[in-house]
Amino acid sequence: MNAASAATTRPAPHSAVHQIPRNALALLMMAQLAVLLPHVQQLSIWIVGVALFCGYWRTQIFRGRWGYPNATVKGVLVLCSIIGVAVSGTGGFSLEGATALLLLAFALKLLEMKTRRDAILVIFLCYFVIATQFLFSQSLPLAIYELTATVLVTSALIGMNQMHAQVRPLRSLRIASLLIGQALPLTVVLFLFFPRVAPLWSMPLPSGAKTGISERMKPGAVAQLTRSDELAFRVAFQSPVPPNSELYFRGLVYTEFTDGTWSIPPSPRLQAGAVSDAVGEGALRYDVLLEPTAQTWLFALDTAFPLSGPVRRNAYHGLEADNAVLSVFRYRVQSWPQQQLEPGELPDDVRQEALAIDRNRNQRLQDQAARWYRAAQEDAARFVERIAAHIRNEPFVYTLSPQTLPDSDSIDAFWFDTRAGFCTHYAGATVMALRSVGIPARMVGGYQGGAINGITGHLEVRQYDAHAWIEYWQRGRGWIRFDPTAAVAPERIQQGLSAALSTADRSQLSLFANARLGQAGAIAGLLEWMDSLEHRWNLWVVGFDDKQQRGLLEALLGELTPRRIGLAMLGGGALSLALVSGVLLLRNRPRPRPPLERAYLQLVATGARAGCERAPDEGPSSFLRRLETQLALGSSGDLPKLGHALEAAFYDPGAAVNQPDLLRRLRRLRLRLSLRRA
Repeated sequence: MNAASAATTRPAPHSAVHQIPRNALALLMMAQLAVLLPHVQQLSIWIVGVALFCGYWRTQIFRGRWGYPNATVKGVLVLCSIIGVAVSGTGGFSLEGATALLLLAFALKLLEMKTRRDAILVIFLCYFVIATQFLFSQSLPLAIYELTATVLVTSALIGMNQMHAQVRPLRSLRIASLLIGQALPLTVVLFLFFPRVAPLWSMPLPSGAKTGISERMKPGAVAQLTRSDELAFRVAFQSPVPPNSELYFRGLVYTEFTDGTWSIPPSPRLQAGAVSDAVGEGALRYDVLLEPTAQTWLFALDTAFPLSGPVRRNAYHGLEADNAVLSVFRYRVQSWPQQQLEPGELPDDVRQEALAIDRNRNQRLQDQAARWYRAAQEDAARFVERIAAHIRNEPFVYTLSPQTLPDSDSIDAFWFDTRAGFCTHYAGATVMALRSVGIPARMVGGYQGGAINGITGHLEVRQYDAHAWIEYWQRGRGWIRFDPTAAVAPERIQQGLSAALSTADRSQLSLFANARLGQAGAIAGLLEWMDSLEHRWNLWVVGFDDKQQRGLLEALLGELTPRRIGLAMLGGGALSLALVSGVLLLRNRPRPRPPLERAYLQLVATGARAGCERAPDEGPSSFLRRLETQLALGSSGDLPKLGHALEAAFYDPGAAVNQPDLLRRLRRLRLRLSLRRA
């Protein structure tokens, strides 16, 4: 064939061979919508509007009402999209900005998608967009959703490779589901055995996640936070979970108080010291799975030493990660809750921070503290007990809806006037009273308590468990924890937040928050089951790091060598392929023939042995007529009638045929032939 004839036989770019099947195009647009939906929560609203507008325009093209945009319109759309991303505050070079550009290009591609090649390019972009969503979240519901989206995208790809008249969306979905299912065993093998590697490039990651505990805290901030039932972190203890009253998860230490707001000091890093059982008795080992916070500080019981990196202790006996926590972060800790903190002489800079006070503010509390301190004979423990007794005996109220306090003399306003507040109100007033008489004190923010999941046994700590308490220092004893909330609402510490809330406070919480706090049994059971699934997902998939992988492989293979790992990967891959092959062979095995068809074929085989072989194109009536004549059966035309009845049974589903009678006649005829041959 010469070049001229080849050119004439090659399909034109817009021929039926290159056109997008209409059913496949509908599937592709559905897949694109499904892929874009999860990104709505981190995209600017105008980007969502552009994507919807492009989808509507492509729908009108699909219906034949609008035309494709020309080059000028496409250029203007691209330029406006780039400018929009630049001025929308997503950052010059960040994951949000890069994702926004990708999704805009993804949406605009709809407006110039004309051929199969364009459609297949969009499908490949769909797979890439699905992958980018996992940079923002790795939750189990999202994984299930994206798996469904992958099936939908794959079904669109299958539709693109079918003939125009044979594109059936349901059939494409079924084939896509089978393909994805067949790929899962090999995926599991690669997940278990493939080395955990660091990313090949670095990009500023999303900053949308927020922690419940912040660097600056006004007295009512934690009360507002308590209205949220969002998960803060999960804890898996290697021993029984301690009582609720001992679950103080330390986070930040607040030492500065200015204009009614507490804030943290600069926190120098300290290297993690060696962990030794000689530090003290009662050690607790546990794993924390922290939700994304976009901050570096972590949470742990006192006194905490990290057993996994990259985690360090800081100067305030808390834990910090080397980088901001942008996805579920798993770290292992060993704590000694009874260990003394800095029992020796207090460093001068720490003492100054813990004694800083504005003598011109909150005079009423300072005067009262001075009287009580003299009455306690300047003994710190007696003085603290006097404060606790005052909180218990006076009409103080623990509430989620405290009154707004003035920035100036806010502690006096709470202590003497409103007397209604949350944990930060009581902790802040106690710290101020201690400092005013020369006792070093500071506020600690973190979480207290939590709920044990009855299915997996792990502890889940939510934002409504956020709490604040204080530490004061005594020579020889170090920093001593004191929780003034235990004086006004002891049930909050002993039993949890639910026991301390009034009916009015409960009405401010969401349905899910009330359910988790024990106010809706059926919903609470469902939420507990869902949380147990999410915990297992985080433990064995999201948190499956190199150490966990090494431990699993050592348990399976013993000593790890390149040869053993290679053989294990080959064996696992072969096993997964064998499993898929077995399923395919099982699905494609020959189906058993119906009884009537089996009986007819047996008769044909018997006739061939008797000397009358059926021709390949010969129907039952013709064959039985020839059988009657050739073998001189003398059945007076009964056999051709039997053949016609068989043809009706085989080829006419609506025919009224007595199949049991036909079976009996076929068997008698076969027996007759067998006896004649004998």
